[in-house]
Amino acid sequence: CLPGIAWQQETLDSSLKRSSEELAWRMEQAKQVGVVFAVEPHLGSIAPSPETVLQLLEMTPGLSLTLDYTHFTYQGIKDSAVEPLVAFASHFHARCGAKSRPQVAFEKNEIDYARVIDAMKEYNYSGYVELEYVWIDWEHCNEVDNLSETIRLRDFLLQRIKQKGE
Repeated sequence: CLPGIAWQQETLDSSLKRSSEELAWRMEQAKQVGVVFAVEPHLGSIAPSPETVLQLLEMTPGLSLTLDYTHFTYQGIKDSAVEPLVAFASHFHARCGAKSRPQVAFEKNEIDYARVIDAMKEYNYSGYVELEYVWIDWEHCNEVDNLSETIRLRDFLLQRIKQKGE
């Protein structure tokens, strides 16, 4: 689920509080049917930066993340600033991204996925990794071959995991 939005007619703190309350309710509903509930911090959402994500997590105990570095990389946020969020991830989206581009070809990628795998090990991440390429006419996402890029990133990740003996 998306974490919510900042409403123009109220303060950021009020919007965060509103999102936290709604997300807590959704977490409880998901828990009752045995489903893990996660939000994806997203460009344009109430939680577009690692700082606001951590604030929302603090306000909403037990909330987990579907973590996608590309939403941060797009904004020029360094991997090292995103890395602590791995500790709260229950699902992970992977694709190649760069500043001002949420999706690029492998050779233009600015996300250090070798470091991401190391962070996953450090934070005991045990969820799935979804390779999430999209083909839409938004922010140049329709300028890469999704099938080829999925295979290239998959092969890189599998090779890196094999090298680490995991």
